[in-house]
Amino acid sequence: MSNQEWFRKTTWTENDSEDFFAHLKRSRKTSRVQYLKIQAYHLYETNRLKEISAALELANLALDEYPERIYLAQLFEQKAECLNKLGKVKEAEEIFLLALQAMREVPNVKPNVQFSFGSFVIEHKISRLHKEVLMILDEFNDIGNGIILPSTEYYFYGIKAIILNREGNLKEAKPFAQRAMAAAEKQVSGFSRHPKVGLVNKTEGMFYNELVSVAQ
Repeated sequence: MSNQEWFRKTTWTENDSEDFFAHLKRSRKTSRVQYLKIQAYHLYETNRLKEISAALELANLALDEYPERIYLAQLFEQKAECLNKLGKVKEAEEIFLLALQAMREVPNVKPNVQFSFGSFVIEHKISRLHKEVLMILDEFNDIGNGIILPSTEYYFYGIKAIILNREGNLKEAKPFAQRAMAAAEKQVSGFSRHPKVGLVNKTEGMFYNELVSVAQ
């Protein structure tokens, strides 16, 4: 593994851990939180419980040792996502709320926690949070402000559509679902230099399938 990849490991053996922390110790203190975030992300993306547990430990380490306000929302979101994957739903909900509060406190940093939180509520069918999710989506709504990524449209309208439909409001849910489906079909982002950034790649699973049924 090259020097450039030491913080992008996709396994977490004892040797992996030792190598990562040896590099981390030698790195600039101002960069360490970034390395922890990136490594946690790559371990989480493996979708393996051992690696997700390690990602959770790294997120906790970053929160404990490098609690910079600018990174808090993203770190809390990472922690919440890991807890969710590990089946700790109640704990994940609590940490998602901390992530949203961190977004409010540093409004110029927008890691889109509202979408991961909304998807979490939909995944676990937490109907008591439906109203709160809709309010949060509107609170952090950037639709209409410049070029909006297809993925932003997809989750903004998609989460609204599914929740409204579950609440029995198909009339309002259907056009939102159709707008989400249209966003999922876009082949270019709108950015001339980065035409593929922010496209919707995951058109499968419960979320997508439920959107299809609402849009019809």
